Amino acid sequence: MCLLVLVEQLRAIGGCEVLACEDGQGAWAMLQEGAALLLTDVGLPGMGGLGLARAIRQAELQRGASRLPIIAVTATADSKTRRRCRAAGIDLVLAKPVSREMLTYLVGRYVSRPPI
Repeated sequence: MCLLVLVEQLRAIGGCEVLACEDGQGAWAMLQEGAALLLTDVGLPGMGGLGLARAIRQAELQRGASRLPIIAVTATADSKTRRRCRAAGIDLVLAKPVSREMLTYLVGRYVSRPPI
């Protein structure tokens, strides 16, 4: 799924601030400010999604931080890819394209919504 389409869908769903990055290094830098949920493509340029997940899990261990939910999005969600994702610390692997219904579920499940 194209990054712009995913961002548009998440913004339409609402309930969260959406910050998009073109590569793993940008995501890593942005995550230093904190996040409620990370959706990452496995095949990010530079630091890929697996490397990003490993870096996050290592930093959490070093800081004693709470566990950030990491969801990988990939075109190849076969069993080998899923095993590699789990080994890297990814919580959930989704095959592209990700439906709006799934994105709505994920936002509701992992992101705190302010009371109305």
